[in-house]
Amino acid sequence: MTQPPGKRKFNHEPPEFVAYADYEALHKHVVMLTELVNQLRGGLIEEGSDKLSKKIANSIEVPDLPTPGPPLLSYQDAVSTPRPATKSFFNPICHPILSTVSTTTGNNSSAPIDPIGIAKQAAQLLEKSSRAVIERFPDDKTPEQNQKDTEFINKISTRHSLPTPYQVYRHECTSSRRPLKLQFSSKTERENFIKGFNKIRFTDPDISAIDPKLRVRRDLTRPELETLRASRKFVYDENLKAKERYPGTQKG
Repeated sequence: MTQPPGKRKFNHEPPEFVAYADYEALHKHVVMLTELVNQLRGGLIEEGSDKLSKKIANSIEVPDLPTPGPPLLSYQDAVSTPRPATKSFFNPICHPILSTVSTTTGNNSSAPIDPIGIAKQAAQLLEKSSRAVIERFPDDKTPEQNQKDTEFINKISTRHSLPTPYQVYRHECTSSRRPLKLQFSSKTERENFIKGFNKIRFTDPDISAIDPKLRVRRDLTRPELETLRASRKFVYDENLKAKERYPGTQKG
């Protein structure tokens, strides 16, 4: 008969405790994150769009953490040799947003955050995540332009069963054809519209009649847009070089 395996000795058990200083540092960091989340929530409610503000307002505010209790002396602490003094394993996450949270450790204190400014940036990123952009769309810059854009997009969306944006507007800039921005209710709707639009942009008579050909993409952040422009310029320059080397060739 096989004997049951013996119990592990106490000193072979995995540790179940961490240094109180590490726990206290972690607790302070979570408190800091909780404060940041609640400040962002309040800022989004005040500064976000009506639809976004309503969604955020219906969310539950993160409750404050209770004050941690005093440290307890464990058996292993009493019988083991004190470990050498080392740097705590817990290091607060270094992030440009988190580093601005108002905290005090010893004699060092950081400047308080600007919740309204952060909330505005967060609101912009949230809205960008559900926004599409159509490039090269005809633009006569008349007061009726917005209405014509909206009617055209709604007609195309209905004709091909694509998601319909709840807002259509031009990005204000000096381009001869200002980018046309489409705001959807969700990222999924935006992705479905972009996918569907790319399928029909060469076959739909109203779209294919526009010259130069339209391009559709998601709304990009400034660094992403700069990368896209650099990539397009590189391709354009390479095509020019190819035409100079081989004058008889033309890009298909």
